[in-house]
Amino acid sequence: MEFEGARKNNMEEKEEETVMDERIYVAVGRETAKNKSNLTWVIDNSPGNKICIVLVHRPAQMIPVLGTKFDAATVDEELVRAYRGKQKAKTEKILDDYLRICLHKGVQAEKLCVEMDSIEKGIVQMISENRVRKFVMGAAADKHYSTRMEDLRSKKAIFVCQHASATCHIQFICKGHHIHTREGRMDEVRALSSLLSDFQRLVVSSQSSKNTDMHSGISKGKSECEEEEEERTSRTSSCRSAGTLSYFGGSEASSTLTEEKSNYSVHSSPPSLPCSGMGFGILKFLINSTKLWQRLAIQNHKQCECPPP
Repeated sequence: MEFEGARKNNMEEKEEETVMDERIYVAVGRETAKNKSNLTWVIDNSPGNKICIVLVHRPAQMIPVLGTKFDAATVDEELVRAYRGKQKAKTEKILDDYLRICLHKGVQAEKLCVEMDSIEKGIVQMISENRVRKFVMGAAADKHYSTRMEDLRSKKAIFVCQHASATCHIQFICKGHHIHTREGRMDEVRALSSLLSDFQRLVVSSQSSKNTDMHSGISKGKSECEEEEEERTSRTSSCRSAGTLSYFGGSEASSTLTEEKSNYSVHSSPPSLPCSGMGFGILKFLINSTKLWQRLAIQNHKQCECPPP
């Protein structure tokens, strides 16, 4: 018991450490002067947290050759690779400038360069791949800031708000001021995970029951086939006898045929419904999961709904 209590305490301490060490990811742009205010806001409002500076690098699609720019698809691969390498080096240098700002403030920080043609899609992919729980980005360019600003005005910000992982807590900043927060919905995600585990359990149990029925069916197959063969033989003989009686004018033929038809209809099983193979638990899971996804979609739409400027 003491060992289990000590192990539980160690696990709780590790969980607290992971929460304390949780990084805050902040998106920045290529112009340090215009994006420094957002980084400064994160540093001032998140003391003690590690910061990861994210910059989406878009590979150049137009390559300069002899003073004229050409589409990358029409230029030699080595030239494209060399030019894009230089542009990537400039991006790394910009990230180093942001790191120096954090170093000057005495904050631990690291950099992350994401290559993607679309900035907003690159951010959404980065959040998903790195399982980001806290993220900060601009709500709009600093020139669009006003004291009455309450909604997102950047198309990139709206896209990230609508498509980023539901577990990520996102804050949107403009010119060093907090504009909007999209809460990370952990309760709904945990509920969905629970539903998925229940579904997996139901599927496994139904599959095992089906296997059991198959084994039992194989053992009974021979006897049932023999019984059916005997019934067919008896029905054939009765039909022949009924035909003979009707030929000689007997009235018992019709009654015999009627009895045979009634017996056949009683023993015949009705057709099975399309969903008869699905258990009640699986149907209940499908209903609950559908309701949960609808609730998530409605909440996400309400949080990210922005009126036209």
